Amino acid sequence: MRLIVTEKNNSAKKIAEALSNGGNSADKTFKVPFYAWTDAEGNEQMTVGLKGHVLGPAFPEGYSNWQKTDLHDLIDADLIKEPTDKNVVKAIKKLAKEADELVIATDFDREGELIGLEALEEMLDSNPALGSREGTADGTLRIQRARYSALTKEEIDRAFSNLDTLSYPLANAGAARQDIDLLWGATLTRAVSLASRRFGSNFLSVGRVQSPTLGLIVEREMERRAHVAKPFWELFAKFQHPDGSFETHHTVDKFWEKAEADAALAGTSNPGTVKAVTARKNTRKPPTPYNTTAFSTDASSRLGITPASAMRIAEDLYMDGFISYPRTDNTVYPSSLPVRELVSSLVRIKEFSAASGLLDGELTPTRGKKETTDHPPIYPTQAVHPGALEGPKKRVYELVVRRFLATFSPPMITESTRADIEAGDQTYFVRGSVVVDPGYAGIYTYARSADEEIPKLVEGQTLQLEGDPWIVDKETQPPGRISQAKLIEMMEERGLGTKATRADIIQKLFDRGYVYSNPPIPTETGIALYEAFKNYVPAMATPEMTATLEAEMDRIAAGEMTKGAVVGESRDLLHKTWDEIDGAREDLAKVIWKGMDEDRILGPCKVCEEAGRTKEDGSPNMLRIIRAKKSGKRFVGCSGWVLDDPDSCDQTFPLPQRGDVFRLEERCSICDRTPRLKVQPFRGRPWNLCLNDDCESMQEMKKRRAEREAAKAAKAEMEKKAPPKGDEDAAPKKAKVKASKADTATRGRKRAKAGAKS
Repeated sequence: MRLIVTEKNNSAKKIAEALSNGGNSADKTFKVPFYAWTDAEGNEQMTVGLKGHVLGPAFPEGYSNWQKTDLHDLIDADLIKEPTDKNVVKAIKKLAKEADELVIATDFDREGELIGLEALEEMLDSNPALGSREGTADGTLRIQRARYSALTKEEIDRAFSNLDTLSYPLANAGAARQDIDLLWGATLTRAVSLASRRFGSNFLSVGRVQSPTLGLIVEREMERRAHVAKPFWELFAKFQHPDGSFETHHTVDKFWEKAEADAALAGTSNPGTVKAVTARKNTRKPPTPYNTTAFSTDASSRLGITPASAMRIAEDLYMDGFISYPRTDNTVYPSSLPVRELVSSLVRIKEFSAASGLLDGELTPTRGKKETTDHPPIYPTQAVHPGALEGPKKRVYELVVRRFLATFSPPMITESTRADIEAGDQTYFVRGSVVVDPGYAGIYTYARSADEEIPKLVEGQTLQLEGDPWIVDKETQPPGRISQAKLIEMMEERGLGTKATRADIIQKLFDRGYVYSNPPIPTETGIALYEAFKNYVPAMATPEMTATLEAEMDRIAAGEMTKGAVVGESRDLLHKTWDEIDGAREDLAKVIWKGMDEDRILGPCKVCEEAGRTKEDGSPNMLRIIRAKKSGKRFVGCSGWVLDDPDSCDQTFPLPQRGDVFRLEERCSICDRTPRLKVQPFRGRPWNLCLNDDCESMQEMKKRRAEREAAKAAKAEMEKKAPPKGDEDAAPKKAKVKASKADTATRGRKRAKAGAKS
C-alpha cells in the first residue's frame, strides 16, 4: 500500500480525488480523516492530512520556573520534540504500519519540508522497513517526495509522475529557525519580563525579528514627534476660459516668507497671457508577476486587507485549488505554465472580459528580477465564477486574476500637459493628465487614476482673472506613518523575517499591544521597549543581527552550513545578549516602566473639563487605568480625585478584567465624551470599547449581543421541545453505556490483581 502524507486534510482530499478520478472512499482513524482507493494497476493508495507541524521544539522538564531558572542554562538546554496533536501522531503511525511505500506531499517550502520530515520520523518509528531498500523491485527507496505548486489535477498528476526525494538541508533550515526562534523568544521574553517584574499573563513578549521590526515603526514615530512645523504660503489664481474657469498655482511652490507671498500677490494683475504649453506622453510598463511581498503589499494598499489576513485568505484559495501556492519569491512564470489556456478561460468571465484582446496576439509576460525554481509566481489556477466566492475571498481572487492578466498586457500611455500663464509680473501654471491608452490598467483597474483635464490652451492666448488671487497659509507636515504594505517591503529590504513570516510578525506587534491602528502607531510601551533595547542591547534594536542569522539559515538550505553550527552560533550570541540585559537590568526596567505607565493614561476627563477643574499647573486632569489595591481589579478613574475631598472628581468606569487594554482614541470619534479603547482578549478577536455606555457604538454592540443571546435561547427552546427519540434508538445506547462500564470495571479488577502480584 502506498501512503501519501499531506500538510492538511483539504490537500489530502484533493490529491485523492485527482489521483483516483473521484473514486476514493473516506474514513477516519483516531479522528483523523484519510482517503483510500485502488489504482488501475490494482495497487492500494491512501492519503492522510496532518494539521501542520507534527512535532514542535520544547524545553525539557525543569525549565518552567521563570524566577528559578538561570537563563544561561536555558540557552544551553538540549531541546526536545513534543507532539503537537497526539491523535495525528497515532493516526500516521497506525497507517504507516500497513504501508510499503511512502510519499511526502506536504507544501514545498522549508516549513513543509520540515513537517514532512517530522511525519517521516514518526512513521519510521512505527515501520522501520519503510527506510530500507530491501524488498523493492529495483532497489529504490520506499520514501519519495511530491512537489507541487497548485492543487489542480494537472499539477498533481505532474508531481506524482516526477517524484523526488526529501530535501534534508531544506528541512534542517526550517528546524534551525524553529530552535533559534524558541531559544531567543523564551530567553529574551523571560529576561525582559523578569527585569520589569511582569509575570504571569502580563509578561512582555520579545523576539529576534519582532523587536527590530517594531524599531522601524518607532523610529518613524520619533521623527514625527521631533518634527517642528515650519509655516509657508502658497499662491493661487483662477482664470476664465470658454470651456470653464480653472485654478492655477504660482510657479513658486512654497513661499517661506509671508512678505514674498504678499509681494507676488500684489504683482498679479489682468490679463493673463499663456506663455508656454508643453505636452508629453508617458509610458508606464505593466507590473511583474506576483511574489508574496508584492501580493501582500497590494492587498494592503489596494484592498485595505492587512498582510496577515491577505495571506490567510490566499492560503484558503490555494487549498481550494483556485490560485497557486502563495509563499514564493519568484517573479518569472515557468515556460511550462499553460498561459493561453488560462487566459482564454479567465476572459470568458464577464468581470475579466476587458482583457479578451490578449488572445489576438502572442502572450509574452513581464519578468521580475527574482527567478527561483521552487514555486512559480502567484497566479490563478482556474477561472472561478464570481458567484462561487464572496467577501474578502472574492476580492483577493480578483486581485490575483487582474494582476496575472496585466502581466501579459501592453503598457499604459498617459499624456501630461502643462501651461504657464503670466499675469502682471507673476507666473502661474496648471497641469493636467489624461489616459491616452489604458493598456494594462484596462484590466488592472487599481493602477488607473482619474483624468485631470484642463481646457485647451494655446500660446499667446489672453485670459481674464476670475476674482482676486489668494494666499493659503500652510505649514510643513511630519513624515507619514509607515503603512503595513510599506513595512513588508522594508522588512524584505533589511532581511527581517521571510516571505512566510513577515505578515505574522506585524500581526504579533498588534496582538501584544506594541502597536495599534492602521497605519501602525506604537504604544508608549512599544516605544519604551524599543528605546530600552536601543540604549542597552543595541543588537536587538537593529536588523543586522537577525539578518545575519537569516542568511546563515539560507546557507543551511543550500547545504553550505549545518543546523548544529548555526544554532550553536546563535546560542553564543544569545549568551552575550543576555549578559547585556542583565548588566543593565535596572536601567532597562525604568525605561519600560515609564512607557507602561504612560499607556495607562487614556485621555482628558470631560467632566473636569466641563467643570473647569485642572491640575495645579493648569494641565487637564486625565483618565487613567487604575488597579485597586485590595481586590486587584482594574478600572478607569480620574487623576483629579483626592481622598476625602468631596469637590474632587470621582468619575470612574468599569473595565474588562481579562485581556489587554490599549488606548484607541483619546476622545471617542463617535460620541466625543470619553476615551475609546481596544480590548485584546487572551483568546479570540479584539474589540473596541467606548467608556461611555450611552455611545452609539456601545448601543449597537449591545443590540447585536442581545440578538445572539435571543437566537441561542430560541435554539435551546426548539431542542427542548423536539420529540424524544424512540426506545429503539435509546436501547442500543444504554446497552453500550452498560457494556462500557462493565469493560471499565473488568480492566480495573485486572489492574488490581496485577498490582497485588507485583
